[in-house]
Amino acid sequence: MAKLQDDVEPVQGMGSFDWSIELFEQQGNCWLRWSTTAPFRAQQGRVCLYANSFPSDPTQAVAWQWDDVNQVNPFNTGKTWGSGWCAAYIAQASPGGPYVYFVQTAVTTPS
Repeated sequence: MAKLQDDVEPVQGMGSFDWSIELFEQQGNCWLRWSTTAPFRAQQGRVCLYANSFPSDPTQAVAWQWDDVNQVNPFNTGKTWGSGWCAAYIAQASPGGPYVYFVQTAVTTPS
């Protein structure tokens, strides 16, 4: 049996990553651009466009796109640019739970 060494200090590590989403106008439509500094993808990550506000169920988007590298970034939502749009980066809570918001924009307003 190993002898306990009670004079050894505990250790810890930390990591932090940035996630971003941008809602912008291009060619008259709403476009989404996203990025992260994480070396991994969010679990079932999606970028989503919403009308007027964020619904209680994040999957109720008017347009959405998977966030993986095989998808087009930026994403043309096909919706006409204007006020009343907002966007979010969502993912499944672990393990395999419901979708949750983790990055949200403000709602677009007239200039």
